[in-house]
Amino acid sequence: MKTQIIQLEPHDDIYSAKDKMGWGQTARILLVWPARGRTLNRRLDLIMLKRHCAELGSQLALVVRNPEVRFHAASLGIPLYSSIRKAEQDHWRPERRQRLQLPLTVKRQPADLWRKRRILLHLEGLRDAAHPPTPAWIIHPITRVVAFTLGVLGVLAIAALLVPSAEIQLSPETRQDEITISVAASPEFQAVDLSGAVPAHWETVTVEGRGSIPTSSRIPLPDKAAEGEVFFTNLTDQTVPLPVGIVVSTLDEPPIRFATTASATIPPGDEGAVIPVEAISPGTAGNVAVESIVAIEGPLGLELTVINPTPISGGTDRHVPAPDEGDYQELYEQLYETLAATALEEIGQMLKPDDLLVSEAAELVGTHEGNYTPADPSPSDQLQLVLRLEFRALIVSGEDLRELGRSTLETNLPENFGPEPGSLTLVNLSEPVLNEDILRARWRMRAEWQIDAQLDQTRAIRLAIGLPSDQAADRLTDELPLADPPKISTRPSWWPRLPFLPFRFTISSGN
Repeated sequence: MKTQIIQLEPHDDIYSAKDKMGWGQTARILLVWPARGRTLNRRLDLIMLKRHCAELGSQLALVVRNPEVRFHAASLGIPLYSSIRKAEQDHWRPERRQRLQLPLTVKRQPADLWRKRRILLHLEGLRDAAHPPTPAWIIHPITRVVAFTLGVLGVLAIAALLVPSAEIQLSPETRQDEITISVAASPEFQAVDLSGAVPAHWETVTVEGRGSIPTSSRIPLPDKAAEGEVFFTNLTDQTVPLPVGIVVSTLDEPPIRFATTASATIPPGDEGAVIPVEAISPGTAGNVAVESIVAIEGPLGLELTVINPTPISGGTDRHVPAPDEGDYQELYEQLYETLAATALEEIGQMLKPDDLLVSEAAELVGTHEGNYTPADPSPSDQLQLVLRLEFRALIVSGEDLRELGRSTLETNLPENFGPEPGSLTLVNLSEPVLNEDILRARWRMRAEWQIDAQLDQTRAIRLAIGLPSDQAADRLTDELPLADPPKISTRPSWWPRLPFLPFRFTISSGN
């Protein structure tokens, strides 16, 4: 026969269970109770389930371990099984309910006198069995007095335990703990070490500046051009016209050049012609000796020859201010020192609290710009320089220094003491000295903080429990690290001893 198996959940009620039973149309419905929970454990619930199952035309059985449900199901004649498999294999013959058979029935029958007597006697026997007579010693006055006295003493004892309470204010001992540390900082160190080693890192900055100084030297500056005459000779048998501006020069390297300032016609033969000339470049460089000019530029050099029969003179120079190599070097050094100091100052402004600058001077990393005006020694009464340099300096992080100080102090922390938050301070006892060869800085530092006694409240209660206030105060002072004697108050104030129950104590700390 087909069986509908319904698994009940802990949250199911009578309505959800009835809905699940109505989903199928089978002759047998097997309800499986959850392993945990108190689902549908009332007798009324089982009656309604059984009635609903009858309305569906099905027979009901249960798989349940709850003893309460099993008791009600057995009294209602609902079959019970320990597993689903056994329920499917059985024929589901309902158990007969065991009814309490009383002598008096509900059927209306003729009532005989002897039968009524038997019923009354039976009921009296049941009443006596349910309510046996009280023993005489229990209702004796002495027993009652003793019981009352014990009850009063019990109430007083409970009151003595629960009524009194106490508040104890403890002042933990406070100390100032300090230690001196020899610190070594280097970029080679990767982490803080209790030996005093801390990592260092480079901080870089780029600075730009402009400077100028008066020039200290003088250089000659060409002023007037040299003038003179040259003699042209015609090498051909025809007259050669000579225009203005013909360039003649010496054979020096580089050559000194002159230009004719007049035109002429050079006849053939040795007769020739004298023509005035002027140096193309002014200055004393145009002053040349006799017969120094011997070359003609251009095609006329194949037809004519030239020579200066007299010296070319009159060229002059004037001396003006100009920088020399010393000025360039001096200006660079001045501006470099200024920029290096500025870079160190800017790096110092970038530091976080407790960060330490261990470099005595900023180190040059690279030059991004360096322009002189004038770039080469040339006439000028001022030498200017625009310089943009990148510097770096060695920094030690304040976090690393605090970690070193904290770790070192913790190694010497007394038992049952702890640091007060935010009380750690660092003081440098000497300036850092940096060894440039190995990039390692050394100095001495003092780390200090305030430490407070860590009071165990459970121990304090255990020391004071049940004692008079003065004895408890003396004992707490002797056993605990306190700055001042404890303050103890009880409620009610006239109670002679502190409570005997730990939860009646209130412990507070204060200075």
